[in-house]
Amino acid sequence: MKLLKEVFRELSENCITILLDCFLALLFLGAGFHVCYRLLYRNPAGILGYLIGTALLVVLVSLLSFPVIAVCSLIMDHLKEKRNGKNGDGIDSAQEDAETSVMPDPDRQPDTDRPLSAAELAAISASGAAEVSSGEDVKEDSASSGEESNSHGYSCSLFCILFVLLIILVIAGLYVSADSSSETKKTFDAGLTAYEQEDYPAALKAFLSAAEKGHAGAQYRFGVCYYDGRGVEKDWDAAFRWFYEAARQDDPDALYRLGLCYEQAVGTERDMEKALICWGRAAKFGHADAQCKVGETLITVAKEYDEAIERLRKPAEQGSPYAMRLLAFAYECKGHADAADYWYRKSVGVFRKSAEQGDPRAEFELAGLYRDGLGVRKDSAEADKWFTLAAKNYLVASERGDPEAQCTLGGLYQKGIGVEQNEAEAVKWFRAAAEQGFMKGKALLGMALFEGKGVEKNEAEGVRWLREAAEQGDPAAEEFLKSHGK
Repeated sequence: MKLLKEVFRELSENCITILLDCFLALLFLGAGFHVCYRLLYRNPAGILGYLIGTALLVVLVSLLSFPVIAVCSLIMDHLKEKRNGKNGDGIDSAQEDAETSVMPDPDRQPDTDRPLSAAELAAISASGAAEVSSGEDVKEDSASSGEESNSHGYSCSLFCILFVLLIILVIAGLYVSADSSSETKKTFDAGLTAYEQEDYPAALKAFLSAAEKGHAGAQYRFGVCYYDGRGVEKDWDAAFRWFYEAARQDDPDALYRLGLCYEQAVGTERDMEKALICWGRAAKFGHADAQCKVGETLITVAKEYDEAIERLRKPAEQGSPYAMRLLAFAYECKGHADAADYWYRKSVGVFRKSAEQGDPRAEFELAGLYRDGLGVRKDSAEADKWFTLAAKNYLVASERGDPEAQCTLGGLYQKGIGVEQNEAEAVKWFRAAAEQGFMKGKALLGMALFEGKGVEKNEAEGVRWLREAAEQGDPAAEEFLKSHGK
């Protein structure tokens, strides 16, 4: 109990010094541990991630270890004081020797034979006592000064050593982070080059190497390879996992594609709430397609035209033709014809540039503007021209196995847009998408089979495909089954 009281007393008196020493020691240990971790795993989370990780580790270790270290330090000090106390007899003996050397020798004879008076003896005695007292004070001051000097010297030395070591560790960690990030980026760039040259095995190898080290762009690209089946067997579950990993690092492209996966039930269950969250996060980074998805949902589902206009204005001003078209539609819904016409006209020019480069989606959108006379004079011939080009390019994408393109191409064949109407060909492409597990393809194939359009009527098989689509969350399939009492 006495020891505990002394420990708490010392803790309160020397709190600042103990805190400083423990903090520096644990900071050194925490930084060292974090640097070793990064040297072993070389995960390029970035310089900011390194610094934040080090700080959090230091705080955690300090909170856990400070009480133990502080108490141990005080116990050691207490034991040292007790050991010094045992040497007190030696110190008293030395003091007695000093007093003896200062006091006059009673046996010593004076220079003269005259005996000393009582007053002279009293003066000599007082002088000796003063000298002894002065000697003791000097010794005490010297000892105290020496202890304080040693204590301050020790604290300063510890502070300097730990501070220098900490700086070295931080510099080493930043170097490791920068070096690792640089190497990973080179690997990723090599993968991009191989991908553009259609050397998919080499691209996959590079993307995987960078993705395992935490590179968000590589994780996203690796997911795309799994989604499209480039250099590897198509696997939407694996694609979703890699999109998810990249999205956790707020990669805008990955967030957008992850939102599409939630919308289309690719590799996961359909969840429009999560899809909107992903698109909303991507939109904050300026991803134009994600901003369009948010705006489209606000227009078609929520009917919140003012908010949609507010969200779509920025990407539209930055040159996104899809944002321009949606913004024009939102103004049209609010009855602002002049504003709607302005943005329709702007979208025509931008769509044309993309369409001339062979983008099937832009070709399709441009054809629709010509067909409906939005932002441009209505021109059926020009519309047919761009619909035909769009169908050809959608055919190329469909033959590569793109399920969304297959559904779009099937719709063109079913309605005879850009191609000669052929419902059997439409069913062919709907089935191709459905057999890949694409929700929309299942719904379209089920409807065709149920109604016997382009294929022999088979309600049972049609209902089976429709129920699969409905289980994945397809709203059109759910509505169709409900309307037909299935």
